[in-house]
Amino acid sequence: MRRIVFLVVVLVMAGAGVLAQPSWPQFRGANGDGLYRDKKALPSRLDPARDAKWKCEVSLGVSSPCVWGDRIFLTGRTGDSLETICIDRKNGKILWRRPVVPEKFERVYQTSQPAAPTPATDGKHVISYFGSYGLICYDFKGNMLWEKRIPHEGNMYGTAVSPVIFKDKLVFSRDADKNSYIEVMEPETGKSIWRTDRQDFRANWSTPMCITVGGMDQLIVYGIWWLRAYNLNDGTEVWSFPGLTDEPIITPVYGNELLFLTSYNMKTNPEVLGLPTWDSLLRMYDTDRDSMLVFEEIKSNKSILSRYDDDGEGDHPLPGFFRWLDVDRSGKITRQEWGKIVGWVDGFAQENALIALRPTATPGKDPEVAWRCSKGVPECPSPVWFNGRVWMVADGGLVTCLDAPTGEVKYYSKLNAGGAYYASPVYGNGKLYAASARGMVTVFEAGTELKILSANDFKERIMATPALADGEVYIRTFSAVYAF
Repeated sequence: MRRIVFLVVVLVMAGAGVLAQPSWPQFRGANGDGLYRDKKALPSRLDPARDAKWKCEVSLGVSSPCVWGDRIFLTGRTGDSLETICIDRKNGKILWRRPVVPEKFERVYQTSQPAAPTPATDGKHVISYFGSYGLICYDFKGNMLWEKRIPHEGNMYGTAVSPVIFKDKLVFSRDADKNSYIEVMEPETGKSIWRTDRQDFRANWSTPMCITVGGMDQLIVYGIWWLRAYNLNDGTEVWSFPGLTDEPIITPVYGNELLFLTSYNMKTNPEVLGLPTWDSLLRMYDTDRDSMLVFEEIKSNKSILSRYDDDGEGDHPLPGFFRWLDVDRSGKITRQEWGKIVGWVDGFAQENALIALRPTATPGKDPEVAWRCSKGVPECPSPVWFNGRVWMVADGGLVTCLDAPTGEVKYYSKLNAGGAYYASPVYGNGKLYAASARGMVTVFEAGTELKILSANDFKERIMATPALADGEVYIRTFSAVYAF
């Protein structure tokens, strides 16, 4: 009897060992929420010159590392090829790289790359997605198991949405300028389980996430203007929430039975540097004092609408609007014509806030708003929740910490690392890791006061969200992956 019990215990422990493989299996970790759930301590200092366990040179890309066991997966571009890369987690050596050649590369925004979506794995399959090619599935040895070529239907900034695996289901969100849809497939075969049309949505850049509410598994998809929840089993719509940004980028997070998401509006965001007045423009640029502006007078202007401390990324220079504003084609902009851009900006109707929703499992019943906060709302980085608190990191290194149940602001402060932020913060062992586009990775305590533990300069651009697994931190710059 004791021997039988012993064997059962051994088998259970062995099975648990398989399930407990070190993992960060997709964008922002196991649940897409940026949380590290291992008990192993994580480093507080990430000096690339002194603290790195290894550094691996990789091809150009902005996808985040995806980790399972002793393997790391990510994507990149080399010449005319888009490739999936497998790295040995122990020593940083590349084990294999598998290229595909698209017929044509999609157009991407100047700060992005054609290799932007992060791969996803379930421990057996590695699934990559390229907007210029489609879905490709490999095994851990790099053998292609299946592929699904997907025609590119237009996306003004380039594809960024990553595939997601949840409870043995592959989730693929594909909003584009036309033929938008959401599809759930079998990871091992690529066979469709269900597909739901989203023709009323255009391109988005938000990776979906899955939650369980009232015993129902729900797929949360952030599209233009709307957040929608679908029943993960059959694709039927459960609920929706309107009034959100027209350029959704972030992935929501779930905790305290609340769903936290941000909606960004350049018009009402208090940190944004808004439109100048017409009179101030005349004072700066109207050299002939005729109360009008010609192109030669304003061609030196760098921006008339700017994100906070983002190094000019995404600024709106006046020369780019000149022809649009010159309605009568006189070669001059008048006070009345300037009103066209004022009306455009004033027409930004979307919300600017971190919003806490109470999702429902009752079809047709809309979620309730628990609270809103308009301070420190980021455009690209997703929020992170842990143990009753929510953090946001926005351009300029602005950090906001809130009480998750009530929305009370615990602090609204600034890291010593400005510039644009695209990577999302992640949490592990009482610490938060935030990477700026300038290449500065800041580690700070997950408390109700801002306490910075280290600021680490990688001296190279960082767009990818850090990955945390098995007591280690993985940072992907434009040209390399570092392990700490």
